[in-house]
Amino acid sequence: MTNGFEEGQPGEVPQDVIQATCARFVQRDSVRVGQLERLNVGGPLAADTPERIEARLTRLGVPLSDARAMVEGREDMDNIAARLPDSVRLGLERVLGANDLVSVAYLDLARAASRAVGRVVIRTAGGRILGYGTGWLCGPRTILTNHHVLQDFAAARTSVIEFDYERRPDQTIRTPVTLALDPATLFLTSEALDYSLVAVQGETAAFGWLPLFGSSDKDLIGEALSIIQHPSGEPKQVALRENRLVDRLPDYLHYETDTAPGSSGSPVFNDAWEVVALHHSGVPRTDDQGRTLRRDGQPAQPGDPDTLIDWIANEGVRISRIMQDLRSRPDAAGNALVQEVLAGNRPALVGPPEALPGDLAGEGARVIDLGSLTLDAEGNATVPLSVRLRVGSTGPAPSAPAEARPYLDPADDAAAAAYYAGLPLSETPSFLALSQLVTRTHQHLLPYDPAAELYPWVDLWPDGKLRSLYSGREHTAAELIAADRTAQARRLELAARESLSADALEDALPYNCEHVVPQSWFAKRQPMRGDLHHLFACEPDCNSFRGNTPYFDFPDYGEALRTDCGRRDPGEFEPAQGKGAAARATLYFLLRYPGVVRQYSARHLQTLLAWHAAQPPADWERHRNAAIAARQGNRNPLIDHPEWASEVDFGEGLGQ
Repeated sequence: MTNGFEEGQPGEVPQDVIQATCARFVQRDSVRVGQLERLNVGGPLAADTPERIEARLTRLGVPLSDARAMVEGREDMDNIAARLPDSVRLGLERVLGANDLVSVAYLDLARAASRAVGRVVIRTAGGRILGYGTGWLCGPRTILTNHHVLQDFAAARTSVIEFDYERRPDQTIRTPVTLALDPATLFLTSEALDYSLVAVQGETAAFGWLPLFGSSDKDLIGEALSIIQHPSGEPKQVALRENRLVDRLPDYLHYETDTAPGSSGSPVFNDAWEVVALHHSGVPRTDDQGRTLRRDGQPAQPGDPDTLIDWIANEGVRISRIMQDLRSRPDAAGNALVQEVLAGNRPALVGPPEALPGDLAGEGARVIDLGSLTLDAEGNATVPLSVRLRVGSTGPAPSAPAEARPYLDPADDAAAAAYYAGLPLSETPSFLALSQLVTRTHQHLLPYDPAAELYPWVDLWPDGKLRSLYSGREHTAAELIAADRTAQARRLELAARESLSADALEDALPYNCEHVVPQSWFAKRQPMRGDLHHLFACEPDCNSFRGNTPYFDFPDYGEALRTDCGRRDPGEFEPAQGKGAAARATLYFLLRYPGVVRQYSARHLQTLLAWHAAQPPADWERHRNAAIAARQGNRNPLIDHPEWASEVDFGEGLGQ
């Protein structure tokens, strides 16, 4: 069987792994169908073997005599559950699908488990980010992830793992704790079982670990599973109890779930928050010719991202099989860190990240060491303290009417200076430094709603009007807001009447808005879709004329196919207007989302940099930058410091 999409960047699932997963899934069709039929009729007690059911029930705390009575049908679950303590009863009913209620303690266990999960950042020796995966502490000094995430010693030596990269309740992002890996102390990998076990440097006590258990009594066919993950390298997320175990192989588990690229290496949990598998691959839907299908039913094409693929199941490597492999490896024998992992000791329960003063106040807050203060003769100390009060919503304030605020606020110069204060301004900051800055400060992820977020204020020109990015046609904000809201109402009407997909509805009734990095290049995923830095007012005809074509600078711009939107040839598009702004927005995208754009090469970067130099930012873009910073928290460095463009290696942001 062949896949329609090309080999991914580091951290994404290789084609040969997907092909092997598909082959196993297809080979088990008849077995799996039979199990699911029994499951649908009689639940997990009918779908799995009597030996496994008995072992699973006793692990939950059900007395052996009661477990056997249930397996043999001598007594039903309700009678036995009535005799059990509440905690055991709830666990039994959840596993057997009779009750979805969980105790509050379940959330404590979930939060504690999540602390040990981190984002693996795959980097070169020079610090360039190649991709992301997920990894987790399986012992006090070791992490476990996929072989295809960290394939060898060299990759592990230059990569890191970030803990606490997640959102606070107010949706701002915590400052992650970054720890280097230490493959010189321990690096064990298995391509066959797709795992890598790596030592980690630094203090990990605050995160605990997820112990590995080699017993085979941790799951039943039909049992709900959960996954904690960093999909596509984004902040930590959880797929909670929506994932049903559908098959068990000697080395693998197959389960229904909703994982995404970047989830490689995630722990898969049973209802007691014990790890049962190491997630590593998906099973795509295929046609009768064996071609991988997208969610729209069409065959996948080279370059299609994984998020467009119609995944029907996923596969994880069984923890019991990984432990068996570790015990048999000559290169693991006698290693103290491996012995810690194999011991399966449970750590103390850890809670959520502590809300330190700097964490509460956000970037730039100062934490004062009270132990260093000098007291006067009466024991008093004067503490330099500033207090910020935030009343009501913790998110960005709603946009005020345009006439209520200055178009170019003089205070923004100071805000811009403060934004870059942590960078070495005596020299041009590196790509990595700027990428980390715009990512860390992107604290408010906005929905894609140009009528609310873009037209009323952000994209206005000094005369109070909007201009189409590629054609320069003028519009009032009210005009485009009304047009988009009318189209939105028509989408709802068509959706109710004709069962069209969301993508088909938007294609039929598009917004007056352009993503300079086309949405198909990132599968319409957030936060890219709603990131205002690369959104511009643009009528649908220009948007459609460009399509998802890369930018290009034609030597002879005056030939046929030129319209007031620009010129397009197959695979190439040059806009009539807005080249400098489009270039800066695209270069910002490479900083904020390194590795996502695969449609550009070095020659395209030269075009963007030339446009940037030829059309430097003016008041309109400076206004946009300040307005977007107020909404999202981050800025486009090439608007504030155009001179940096020629010195930064934007090639580090291109996907492979």
